[in-house]
Amino acid sequence: MNQPRPEYPRPILQRPDWLNLNGTWDFDTDPNDTGRIDRWYQGHDYAATIIVPFTMNANASGASHLSSCDIVWYSRTFTLPEDWQPGTRLLHFGACDHKAWVYVNGELAGEHTGGYAPFHRDVTHLLRAGENNLTVRVSDSPTWTQPRGKQAGTTRWPIDYDAIIGLWQTVWLEPVARVHVTSTWSSYTVATRTLQVNARLSHMATGELQVDLCRAGKVMQQMQVAFTDRPEVRLDFIVDNPALWSPVDPALYDVNLRLITGEGGVEDACSSYVGLREIKTQQRQMLLNDEPLYLRGVLDQGYFPEGWYSAIDDAQYKTDIELTLAMGFNCVRKHQKAEDPRYLYWADKLGLLVWAEMPSGRIFSTELVETLSAEWLALVCRDRGHPCVITWVPFNESWGVWHQDSRPAQRAFVEAMVSLTQALDPTRPVVGNDGWEFSRGDLWTLHLYETATETIAARLQALMKDPTQFVGGRRVGALPGTDVSELPIVLTECGGIGFSHEVRGDDFAYGQLPKTAGELHERFEAIAREVGHADVLSGFFWTQLTDVQQEINGVLYFDRSAKLPVEAIRKIMVGIAGGA
Repeated sequence: MNQPRPEYPRPILQRPDWLNLNGTWDFDTDPNDTGRIDRWYQGHDYAATIIVPFTMNANASGASHLSSCDIVWYSRTFTLPEDWQPGTRLLHFGACDHKAWVYVNGELAGEHTGGYAPFHRDVTHLLRAGENNLTVRVSDSPTWTQPRGKQAGTTRWPIDYDAIIGLWQTVWLEPVARVHVTSTWSSYTVATRTLQVNARLSHMATGELQVDLCRAGKVMQQMQVAFTDRPEVRLDFIVDNPALWSPVDPALYDVNLRLITGEGGVEDACSSYVGLREIKTQQRQMLLNDEPLYLRGVLDQGYFPEGWYSAIDDAQYKTDIELTLAMGFNCVRKHQKAEDPRYLYWADKLGLLVWAEMPSGRIFSTELVETLSAEWLALVCRDRGHPCVITWVPFNESWGVWHQDSRPAQRAFVEAMVSLTQALDPTRPVVGNDGWEFSRGDLWTLHLYETATETIAARLQALMKDPTQFVGGRRVGALPGTDVSELPIVLTECGGIGFSHEVRGDDFAYGQLPKTAGELHERFEAIAREVGHADVLSGFFWTQLTDVQQEINGVLYFDRSAKLPVEAIRKIMVGIAGGA
């Protein structure tokens, strides 16, 4: 078979040499947790196979017939390329849910906790010429003290979906120099035309960083900066006649980086790209490149036919984005899932704005504080180089921090995450807690669905007069003592109209279900008019892009066929903002 997901997995930082380890692996469940006692990492008669990077409950994995289990094992052999230059060998995992133990040739290479952030291990000392063995043990649990987003846990809400376990993004091996660039990101200031390029290094070092800024294959500018005993390096370009990045024109510049340390010449060379764009807030408005920005957004859960948590190929990400744009949306709120970087790459290329959100836990605990904090900060570092990402959202609807109004520790957790996010990336707005119970952040975001008694515009006006009024589920719009008077207001959930060819007993949507496509169209238009009349808004997010299992409130079915003609949806959505 062809290798699944063959594309380069880290588009924001690329090198020419790498080894893709996706494909068929040996696989087994370990319901009695005997694998470590019996040292499966040194050899085991595996009962099944699985296709990585698809989880066992996905049809594309070839293992969906197996019974679910909280402990699973993966194993495969690979041949180390002979033409790689001497140096360090990094073993990368795009994402693995939830705890992983990695073994190379029977030796423990390292452990990792967290189902969404990437991790890597230096396995140079464990590799040998020729054939090598890689074994991964993974454990998960249904507990809500870990960040799990919409994956069903010990309890299952009507908005939860089937859980996953294991590898769900690309596994790959990369040769690098001992001192190398581990990440790169940029920021741009419209007023001064200043592009700042940042590079994080694997070790504190002394040397020189050289950067080429290119457009359409032509080197536009070259800059270099010397540094001494630094783990991070930055330099500034003043860009003449800049091509600004926006949804209307998602212009990208290529960036080539060369790291020189010591007297040996270039030690590391890698490539990236940047979009020249500035996002900020001012006087209740969001601004993109100093122009007012109205968000016409849609909630996207990020589940896919056949691959479930993973797209079956790169084209599936691209198609989702093209459909989103075709329906008149300019932004997507990736809801309760940190999406594969390949999705962000296509959003960068095609001009779709993205709100990045941390999957929540639902029980406040030491474990939740430790795991969510570490993983969220790693995700911010992973994604802050993507121009499409314009907002960070560490919490949703008070999940896991249900008692911020009465328990100082929970409120401190939310506000600390806002501050830490701003410390890592001061260039994007942060939404501390999306939906209600605002305490700290750069936007005031609210979840308001259709009611029979009051329009969205009227409810917003009442909340502006008194932000401590109830929004939903007896949750207030803003906690007492906070000030939202100057913040942009975004309706981050609305719509939620259910419709299906065949309604089942456990189907979920907001409000009464339309019986015909004509009634569905009328409901779309009615809610769109309500949102459009709320002139205090800086934008909205419609619930939701596709149906997922029992949730039937998508504008698309799960197979991505449209419930209304795409042009009809576009006309409605674009009409809300009165734009093109």
